[in-house]
Amino acid sequence: MRKFFLLLLAASLLIFPTLASAQSEPSLKELSVQLWPEYDRADMLVMYSITLADDTPLPASLEIRVPADAELNAVAKLSENSMLTVPYDAPIRDGAWVILTLVMDELTTYRVEYYQAMEIEGATRNFSFLWESDYDAESLYVEFQQPPSATNLTTKPVFQNQNPVAEGMIYHILTQGKLLAGQSFELEISYDKNNDDFTVSSMPVEVGGVPASDTSSFSLSDSLPAILVGVGVLLIVGGLVYFFLAGRGETASPQKRKRSKGGEAKYCHECGSRASGNDKFCRSCGVKLRG
Repeated sequence: MRKFFLLLLAASLLIFPTLASAQSEPSLKELSVQLWPEYDRADMLVMYSITLADDTPLPASLEIRVPADAELNAVAKLSENSMLTVPYDAPIRDGAWVILTLVMDELTTYRVEYYQAMEIEGATRNFSFLWESDYDAESLYVEFQQPPSATNLTTKPVFQNQNPVAEGMIYHILTQGKLLAGQSFELEISYDKNNDDFTVSSMPVEVGGVPASDTSSFSLSDSLPAILVGVGVLLIVGGLVYFFLAGRGETASPQKRKRSKGGEAKYCHECGSRASGNDKFCRSCGVKLRG
């Protein structure tokens, strides 16, 4: 009986960790794949947007497969309406793939971007996309941005919505149902393009700043006449004040010079003639001067 319980305990230790790891395996609420060929370089820009299921315990570790020949561009997450860079473990090579391990600490959208070369033969471009899922995904959403000058576009499978137009660009949409772990999704794309133009050069440009018609904007050329008039008025007023004060100074100075030579002026009390400060008798009438 004792041996039976020991065997049961050993079996439990082997089974329960496996069940626990299976229960903690994260699942994806949505997987969105955006394919933008020749957007800002002569390659395919591939963008994964991954959202975890709402009941996923955090933090969760997620492994993302990226083609080994791809050039990783960004790993980020959406936090407070802005994209923040997310650290990840060193990529591990696994055959034709490179595995990135992310630690997700928020139930938000995580983004992985990379560039991958396309096959170019003359004017024809070909690209093969493959997603091998390691996790269950409730839905798969694929968006293809058609270059403005691309023609003869063919895809396999065929996109459901061929011509939804946004901001002057043509986007093709494909919505896939649930994708289970271990399943794969393949997409073949081919189109013709007789130039090397990038899509970003033909996209609408939003001009920032204050509109020219805004009354709060300041224009030096429009305000220059008013500035010159203001400066002229200040110069005229300053000149008038200067000459007024200077004139008063010149008027007062002779009196000061006269008083400084002989002190206070003396006058005869009889004839009114002015006398020098040292005179004792009037030089006009000879009367003895007072005081």
